[in-house]
Amino acid sequence: MTSSKFKPALFLCLSGILAGCAQGPATAPRSSIDTPVVSKTDDQPYSARELYQLARNYQAEPQHYHLLKAARQALAEEDYLLALAITENLKQSPYPLVRRQNMLPRLKAYLATQQQHSLMQLLDKIELEQIAESDRAEFLWLAGQHQSQQQRYLAACRNLLLLEQQDGALQNFPQYPDLLWQNLSALSDSQLEGLRTGADYNTAGWLNLAQLSRRYIGQPEALQQAFADWQRRYPTLPALSQLPDAVRQLINLTPYQPKRIAVLLPLQGQFRPHAQAIQYGILAAASSKQATSLVFIDSQQSPEAMQQQVEQAQAEFVIGPLLKDQVDSVSKVDNWPWPTLFLNSKDNNITKAEQFYFALSMEDEASQMAQLFAQKNYRRPVVISSANNVSVRMQQHFAAEWRKLGNDAPEMHQFNSKEELETLINSLLETDRSRDRVKQISALLPQKLEADPHSRLDIDAIYLIADPVQTRLFKPFVDVSVSQTAPRLPVYASSRSHSTSLDSTDLRDLNGLTFTEMPWMLAEQGSVELRQQYQQLFADQDETLQRLFAMGYDAYQLVGSLRQQQQLPATVFPGLTGQLRLTPGGSIVRQLSWASYRNNRLRPVQEP
Repeated sequence: MTSSKFKPALFLCLSGILAGCAQGPATAPRSSIDTPVVSKTDDQPYSARELYQLARNYQAEPQHYHLLKAARQALAEEDYLLALAITENLKQSPYPLVRRQNMLPRLKAYLATQQQHSLMQLLDKIELEQIAESDRAEFLWLAGQHQSQQQRYLAACRNLLLLEQQDGALQNFPQYPDLLWQNLSALSDSQLEGLRTGADYNTAGWLNLAQLSRRYIGQPEALQQAFADWQRRYPTLPALSQLPDAVRQLINLTPYQPKRIAVLLPLQGQFRPHAQAIQYGILAAASSKQATSLVFIDSQQSPEAMQQQVEQAQAEFVIGPLLKDQVDSVSKVDNWPWPTLFLNSKDNNITKAEQFYFALSMEDEASQMAQLFAQKNYRRPVVISSANNVSVRMQQHFAAEWRKLGNDAPEMHQFNSKEELETLINSLLETDRSRDRVKQISALLPQKLEADPHSRLDIDAIYLIADPVQTRLFKPFVDVSVSQTAPRLPVYASSRSHSTSLDSTDLRDLNGLTFTEMPWMLAEQGSVELRQQYQQLFADQDETLQRLFAMGYDAYQLVGSLRQQQQLPATVFPGLTGQLRLTPGGSIVRQLSWASYRNNRLRPVQEP
């Protein structure tokens, strides 16, 4: 439901009432919003619309309090349009206490009528002191719930951690620990670390619990010991019996702990460099676990031959194959007895027990961008891609996800060359038409006309899917094509646009560009030491192979967490390739990190 459906007469009537608020002194004594609603009889209270009409009998501040009563009664009666109309008008009240007591009814009205843009503005700008003290706990709970549903996990965590500081909050909201844990589980390591700034004792306790659950995932004995130490350090936080179900199950589940792992990779032929990069990643991850032995098997053979070699190796778990046709062949073998983590995606809906799929899927990035645009309340994004198969596939996937989120199909364009790109930008932003109009007017005037061309104002954002060279051409084109008087046009890109080998000129040209990227390529805090070791060994390895190294590293690490993730869908594994979540169908979905070029430097950013 949107504000376009409101009855105009209701707003006109409200405007008439509120216009009288500035007229002279009050004609009735001040009334508090917390006082009981005056009843016509003991068992027949006034309705919300009757209270709304009765507010005409008051002026100034008392009138506003009676309107607040009407708004709360309207919410109780599910007369949400009336509640929204009143609370929207009262947000401009000159009385601070009225504005504070209006915050919770206003939030409830926005939620009930699905005012997504207004919700985002309210929740992003509100300070706790702007909310009536008695309403703060419920406000924070509702805000956290909504942000969690919108997958705004960081914002949800901030509100839920504030909620715990309110008196009686945990008793009033028994689902609190589960919702908090669900959102903490979805954060990256850097986001968890960012929440430590100014954290109180209890907040630090929750953050430490989230971090140790990741550090020791797949190590049940170490996890139980770490949890026992945590309970001793934070005795005021919930005991094991009161912790979220997901935490208790995480502690008690027995993970995969294979003594021998068979790895199926194309060790011969054109894909050998790719296989070696993954192999190096697996070996790097396994170096700290001497109890597990690895057997590498060439996958360039029939499924039956691979199966025989896995049996001979006495493997308890299989990683691979990598190539799509080999994955399809092995996954169809009826008597394949080993739990297996395939290193590619699956194309069918058939789910087999203990078969998992891990791919560096570009579609994950497109889905993540569509979700971000929806959370930012964009309405008219434009998707521009280079005309190659991968980029076009990403563009189409973004469009499909965008429509699934309830939006109209986005405007989409493709280009093949630099010349096409420049023409496309001028046409897209309509600066070419503006220049033509300036020329036509100049020809009719005797004096010289000084005028800048104007660009379109209806575009919310641009999503560019292109390689690093094309991106470095694209961003300056957009910057010079958008008129100086127009709002800044946000430009987003995928990891395909990112390169670690940029000079100072490239960085300057890319200022303002925000993109998705795996933590490994951004050298995030958790991977700094490993990254330094990697650079010493493989200083000249190209970026495709660097990404495959990270994939191999994560594949080995995932073995110990897959059973937990299978039983507890909210469990997220913090990998080098992203935040890794397992779907019910057995596929690993990645949530990548965000980065932006700002002031000629690459910086991590928190989105949304």
